[in-house]
Amino acid sequence: MDSLFGAVLTQLPDLEKNLLVSWLQVQGFVVKECTQKTWKDHPDSIRIFSKPTPEIAKELLDWSIEPILCGNFTKEEKEIYKNIGVSLLWEKPYTEIHTLPCKTLPMSKLTWVVYTKDQTLDKHLSVFLKSMGQTVFTEGSIEFLYKRIQTGPCHFLILDWDVMDPRTVIPELSKLKREKQFLSIGIKDFMKEHLYRDLKTGIGTISEVLVSKSDFWDVLLHSFPLSEESKERSDWKEISNSVSKLSFTFQEKQIPIAMQLVETTVLKKTPVFPQIQNLLDLYNWFL
Repeated sequence: MDSLFGAVLTQLPDLEKNLLVSWLQVQGFVVKECTQKTWKDHPDSIRIFSKPTPEIAKELLDWSIEPILCGNFTKEEKEIYKNIGVSLLWEKPYTEIHTLPCKTLPMSKLTWVVYTKDQTLDKHLSVFLKSMGQTVFTEGSIEFLYKRIQTGPCHFLILDWDVMDPRTVIPELSKLKREKQFLSIGIKDFMKEHLYRDLKTGIGTISEVLVSKSDFWDVLLHSFPLSEESKERSDWKEISNSVSKLSFTFQEKQIPIAMQLVETTVLKKTPVFPQIQNLLDLYNWFL
């Protein structure tokens, strides 16, 4: 498992920030508070920035250091950070600090290939899928995409059909699909002109699932953990225990006037995949 982030951009008050630092240290990280001028002096540590700016975030990303936003940011601030490539946001109350994930899931054997020609979307997808333990390749040219599918493993292919001409790519992708076994999620604007023409070219033979860009993240986030839908999935499990307890009768619902020993069953609900859910929560701002 790899570290999920290398820097924290936070606007938390000092007491809450100190709790955040302690949580990271308990997880085994070296934590250093930095400024835009000093962060390069602290390699191999989680850098904490108490006065975050988009410029700091962009500089970190340019150095391939993944930042996470912690605390309450305005809607406008979040849009700015998202548009420059920040993928992770944790905005739960400090009492839930134990739900802040710090590491990715263990690597699975699944490989995703992404072709959207949108560098920011590609980056967000790469961070998300890697945090889920997936191997990810984002391609910027259609020729490299063909080569990637042809030479390497590809279990899932994400395509944006609105950035390419289906008539020119479907013949080659159809050939590759016959040679390689992969599933594809296609992004498609259903309100766009020439929709019927594009559908008629056979994009549905390449992408088993087509979703609009506005629904894409909602579909993707709710699809993890990947599982076979043989029945309706529950994200919670129930544990029941038989216990003995005192049962009271109250006078005017304030003063107990009688009691007895009773046998009862206590039901407790716990999440089935708490680690995965905590990771998914970091991407809810994409919805």
